[in-house]
Amino acid sequence: MAVVDSMDIYMVIQQLYPSFSKKEQLVANYILQEGQSINNMNISVLANHVGVSNGTITHFCKKIGCNNFAELKVQLGRLRTATAPSAEDNILIQVSKFYQTVIERSNQLLDITYLHRLAEAIKSAARIYIYGIGSSGLSAKEMMLRLLRMGFNVQSITDSHLMLINSSIVNENDFVIAISSSGETSVIVDATRIAKNNGCKVICLTSFSESTLAQQVDSFILVSNTLFVDKERFVNSQFSVMYAIDILCMILLADPDLNSRMQITVNTILEHNRMD
Repeated sequence: MAVVDSMDIYMVIQQLYPSFSKKEQLVANYILQEGQSINNMNISVLANHVGVSNGTITHFCKKIGCNNFAELKVQLGRLRTATAPSAEDNILIQVSKFYQTVIERSNQLLDITYLHRLAEAIKSAARIYIYGIGSSGLSAKEMMLRLLRMGFNVQSITDSHLMLINSSIVNENDFVIAISSSGETSVIVDATRIAKNNGCKVICLTSFSESTLAQQVDSFILVSNTLFVDKERFVNSQFSVMYAIDILCMILLADPDLNSRMQITVNTILEHNRMD
């Protein structure tokens, strides 16, 4: 596979990540988090740092579209310096850099034209169900609240049993949005497969286009995986998901009718608070 022109090498690695062997994933993890430091290494030094053979790194390079390790270094050198903050940066700068990196990587993956089409599909759905487990369940609830305030018939489902029950009774008039960064959460994969078998339209938000989930739904929204920015300190695994949801909601609120409904809910809440 050749390196995609509109996507930097980090995003190419993320998209191919599920297809890597365990040892290749070790190489990928190191590059995604410490990529700029590789410019000062030869292949043997990198192999020693990661704990793999030189041959594994060579095979990894070819898998991501680079002819050899030298070409990988060239690709990395083209990117601006240091996505990861230095130890000297204060905590505000560190967090700011983390968010900036996640947004920049997400922008490479998000297709604004598709998000506009998705907004139209949401508006035409009789019922909308948003699936998510764990942290993704929190994003599902937040997305539900936003759509509910625009007047949609929407429900978030974050319990695995309820999710399977719901997926068994949806139909072609319904719309399922599944959230799973890995795209491998078993109950999400099972529930979306059942929903599709019932004729329901299913899309997902995920970090991997080659994941089981992405491959079986009607279409997917790709977002940056924040674990590849800094898995030790950056704990907001849902930031890139919420960033995509923010964009989608802004597209929806460009519709005067939906915007008017949102303002009605805002005014209702404000009026209730004044009465209290």
